[in-house]
Amino acid sequence: MRFHKITSLYWLFIFVFSIFSPGCFIKKKGKKTSMMKNITAHYNIYFNASELLRESEINIRSLHKDDFNEILAIYPLPNEAASSSETENLNEVVSRANRIALEKFESRWVDDAFLLLAKSEYLKGNYYNAIEYFGYISSNFPEEKKNTIEGLLWQGKSNFAINNYELADSILKYAYAKNLKHHRAKLNAALAQSHLYHQDIDSAIFHLKKAVGFTKNRYEKTRWTFILAQLQERNNQPKDAYSNYAKVVRSNAAFEMSFNANLARIKLEENASGKDFNKIATLKRLLKEDKNREFKDQIYYQIANTLLQQGDLAQAQEYYQTSAHTMPGSQKQRGLSYLKLAEVNFDSLKNYTQAQLYYDSTLQSLPKEYPGYQNIVIKANNLQYLAQRLTLIEKEQELLMLSTLTDEAREAYIQDKIKIKIEKEAIKKQENTNQAFVSIPEASASNKNAGSFYFNNPLAMSQGMSDFKKRWGNRKLQDNWRISGSSSANNNAAAGLANNLGGINNNLATQAESIDSLKADFLKTVPLTSEARMASLNKVKTARYEIALFYKDVLDDKIASIEALEMLIKDYNAQDEKLAEIYYQLYRIYEQVNRQQSNKYKALLINDFPQSIYAKAIINPNFNQNDQAALDALTMKYEEVYALYQQKKYTETISKIDALAAKVNNYPNLAPKFDYLKTMALGYAEKPQLFVAQLQKIVDDYPSDSTIIPTIKAQLAYINENKTNFYSRPTALLAYNPYTQKENAPVNQVQLYIPKAEEDEKPPLTVAKNINTPKTEVKPEITKDNIAKNIPVKEDKTVIKEEKPAAIAEAIPKASPEKTAIKEEVLTAKPAPEKPAAIAFTTNTRVKHVIIINIKNANINVAKPFAELTKYFYSKFDPSTVNLTIRTIGTTDKLIAIRAQLNNKDLAEKALSDLEKELPSILNLPVNDYRKFVISEPNLLLIKDTESLNQYLNYIK
Repeated sequence: MRFHKITSLYWLFIFVFSIFSPGCFIKKKGKKTSMMKNITAHYNIYFNASELLRESEINIRSLHKDDFNEILAIYPLPNEAASSSETENLNEVVSRANRIALEKFESRWVDDAFLLLAKSEYLKGNYYNAIEYFGYISSNFPEEKKNTIEGLLWQGKSNFAINNYELADSILKYAYAKNLKHHRAKLNAALAQSHLYHQDIDSAIFHLKKAVGFTKNRYEKTRWTFILAQLQERNNQPKDAYSNYAKVVRSNAAFEMSFNANLARIKLEENASGKDFNKIATLKRLLKEDKNREFKDQIYYQIANTLLQQGDLAQAQEYYQTSAHTMPGSQKQRGLSYLKLAEVNFDSLKNYTQAQLYYDSTLQSLPKEYPGYQNIVIKANNLQYLAQRLTLIEKEQELLMLSTLTDEAREAYIQDKIKIKIEKEAIKKQENTNQAFVSIPEASASNKNAGSFYFNNPLAMSQGMSDFKKRWGNRKLQDNWRISGSSSANNNAAAGLANNLGGINNNLATQAESIDSLKADFLKTVPLTSEARMASLNKVKTARYEIALFYKDVLDDKIASIEALEMLIKDYNAQDEKLAEIYYQLYRIYEQVNRQQSNKYKALLINDFPQSIYAKAIINPNFNQNDQAALDALTMKYEEVYALYQQKKYTETISKIDALAAKVNNYPNLAPKFDYLKTMALGYAEKPQLFVAQLQKIVDDYPSDSTIIPTIKAQLAYINENKTNFYSRPTALLAYNPYTQKENAPVNQVQLYIPKAEEDEKPPLTVAKNINTPKTEVKPEITKDNIAKNIPVKEDKTVIKEEKPAAIAEAIPKASPEKTAIKEEVLTAKPAPEKPAAIAFTTNTRVKHVIIINIKNANINVAKPFAELTKYFYSKFDPSTVNLTIRTIGTTDKLIAIRAQLNNKDLAEKALSDLEKELPSILNLPVNDYRKFVISEPNLLLIKDTESLNQYLNYIK
């Protein structure tokens, strides 16, 4: 009770003090600022925003990886991955700070709010934006001396980030000359960084010593002391360096910094005694010391890092593996070791399958709160996309091999495969059992965090859980858990066996099902007919092509992509049109690495497939622009024909499509749709046999189409399951109105999907590289219920989950997002001349667009209107999709680029139209001092100077 009274009195004192303190009443424009505005601005908004910013700053800092073989950065820059992981947090800081800057502008927290905005932009990596904000603070709040100095300090750091060292140096010297007590530690540290950029080590040491002396922040003091020791060691001051390294070792520094400080100290000792320092030998010697027993996993990790730096990848991997499996060891260190193994396999060895496995192990070991965890998830998912296709290829090739064997040889092979799997499972189970029975006292003795209380000891709990599962199996946390389900260990073993026999049906439920049953299930998957073998080969070819594009577009591995594509050529005969697409990809990739090979594939493409869109794109660089009008006209024709079909004018529909045949053949992406629509119309007049033959012909003519073919295959499969009813019809499709059918009436009609050409089908100018998980854009689901109705369905672009009804799931292969992308790319490929007289801007309106506010005077500081615009667009769009950047063009123009969910020109123009009403009050500038327009992302890349900006402005007039 006494404690609560003291606490209440304390807060009462704070409240009364805040009321009568002079700071609560600030005179602005002849009026007193409301005390309530100050209190709400500070405690309701600023405090929470600053806490969020501090959290993001710590997370970004923790993701920075130091190279201890080099002089550490005094102020390390946030990397892109770290910044992106904190985008949501930083956007929230911006929203809150904007409230103060723009709504509580009469309070005394406006300058602090702009500091939050500036630091948020800096942590996002938007350094030009940050410079505008910091400049605004230092020039508009001269009475706020502390924040003025901080604004100048961060302005200097932001200029470091864009390599503008001279300007940063002058700003920092100007702040230092003010000789104020504020931020003395950080200012001296920044000046030390400036001197390091100019290779002036003596001056850097002078200022860094002062920074270490002034700072009260333990992180800064430890880091700067380590850097000071590094500089002194390089400057031939071994005694001073040794002393500072020793301070780091005695401090509460993170293990890696403390460990490297200790190594540096040992190195100085050995050099002083005339010995040559061997880092790996020293690390191995440290392993033998009892005091380092708890840190063995981390020492192995340091040995691996050293070997990796020396280029010994094989040994480095061995030590990372040792680090990951050292017992006892920390869970986090295990995750970091697996992460390094994943990165070595991904970046250096290009072994993506192995990298994917290590990324999975990383995710199982690292806590979800680990900074950058989500980025690891994205990478692992991307590699999962690759691993799935590699596994599919391996499986299908094995099945194709089995199809060539005799029945006896095939059964023997499968028997051996099952036997090997069972043996592996037994070994794995034994290893898991052995690991579960680690002695708790022995393990926990070296676990300094394990307490005597059972639930405080993770190892004890782990063994308890293992024993529980061994006896009871996996149980849900619920009442009467002892009698729920089966506790048979044999059942669990049988299920585990079934789940791990690759390529075998995973429906094994009880031990009673014999290996003969498993063998029979496996035999069902072997392609024994020519049709089944062809389907299996097509799966392999499709997967290989998707892998090649994945290497190119996601992993940016040109060599691997070339190897995959050139291997794929062998799978096709010389007349197969798919070769045109492969040749074109090789031509484009080789352009960047081998001009001679690029010309080889260019010649093959033009000579063997002169009528393909790929050859046309090469022969005529303006193919897309010249052909766009014809493509648009043909798409409109499809709309007209589709309308006739909806009106049940089937004869007219067929004749219209026949008349357009010559034009349609020039556009392979539209041809399947026209053929499919024609087949649908024929279905109302022709026998089922002819209708099915026409559907099969479409499948044969366009095997690589991902829009129509999956749907037709599903429908053919359903027809095959219902042959009796379907083939007894007078015509394939029955002319009736499905909407008038009674709910309980029997239905046996087959609904076939009709695609409707959408605007999005027109090819965009460029193909955006997708670094996220490859996704499948799936057409509307076709279920048996839907198929039973005779309702043509328009194409829908809705992205839905990939789960499909069990009845036809196998009939609908996943569509490849890259296939369409590549086809669209070639329609618009336009190599730019080296020195164009005039810039060729694209007319494509279906790509992402940007709103530009062009301030005609580059000397105007746009921090305040920039904040207003940020607040405005945060209120109109999801903040995570909004990104505003400032860019100076020449010496005359400053561009504010606004990106949001503006996926085409119409959306961008509408957003700009809505903005125009409020723009004059937001900018607070004469109308003649700014202009606004929208521009596509590809065109914005062409704006590099004043001349190109003027060309674009003339272009859009």
